[in-house]
Amino acid sequence: MNDLLRILGDGLSIAALAIIAATAQGAWKRIPKGIAVPMLWDHTGEPSARAPKAVGLLAIPVVAIAVLLSFTLTQATFTDDPTRAIIIFLVRATLAASLALSQLFHLRFVIRTLQDEGQL
Repeated sequence: MNDLLRILGDGLSIAALAIIAATAQGAWKRIPKGIAVPMLWDHTGEPSARAPKAVGLLAIPVVAIAVLLSFTLTQATFTDDPTRAIIIFLVRATLAASLALSQLFHLRFVIRTLQDEGQL
């Protein structure tokens, strides 16, 4: 069972990273060179912080790679304890979904903001 949970966790991580990478690539193609990408919005919905295109579009993918691959690189998923294996799987599944959703919501707000400003 531990091996199955490890493989399923790897699959979920790979799927989340694929979604994150594909959406980042799509946004990269859509946003023109030299445009500052909104990173934070204030309570009125106006951008309060911007970053260069590379930073704005690659921040979440880089963090996601580091977080999701850390389980495999540290060999935390290799355990003989079934309870620990289940907990690690559930943490990985939650993180994978959360990071993928973070990317989707962030890019949705980025595209919407840039369209409203007439930069797309």
